[in-house]
Amino acid sequence: MRKIFSAVAAACAVVGAALAQVEASSSTYFLDVDPARYGGPAGQRIAVQIGDQPRHIALNSQDEICVQLRSAPDNSAISAHVRALRPEPHDAVVVRVAGPGIAPGTYRSTPWGMLLRVVPEASAQPTDAKPLGASNAPVCTL
Repeated sequence: MRKIFSAVAAACAVVGAALAQVEASSSTYFLDVDPARYGGPAGQRIAVQIGDQPRHIALNSQDEICVQLRSAPDNSAISAHVRALRPEPHDAVVVRVAGPGIAPGTYRSTPWGMLLRVVPEASAQPTDAKPLGASNAPVCTL
């Protein structure tokens, strides 16, 4: 019985690692960004391509960020490089949003409290809000 459980656990681990590699190799992701302010505006979903240039995104009338998604050289993790432009400017930080030790769909936080999570385009659930496209947004500097 113990051997069966061990075999099943090993198979699940291998399948999970393979799925992570496939998702990491996909180029378009939805990045959910939430300013996380009490009584503030709701979060926004942005369609972002991995490795694209940093883009200036207006989340709402109050918040603007410069953001870029990058994958690790071995495709084991995805990180969001983000800098707050408005309402209070902050220096750029790197936030790992997908990879080993991060459950899919988990929000990660910047030092100033902005919440980020990445969702592969293929597994995104439909929402009422239409995602912003970052490909036409102006290029910015991190």
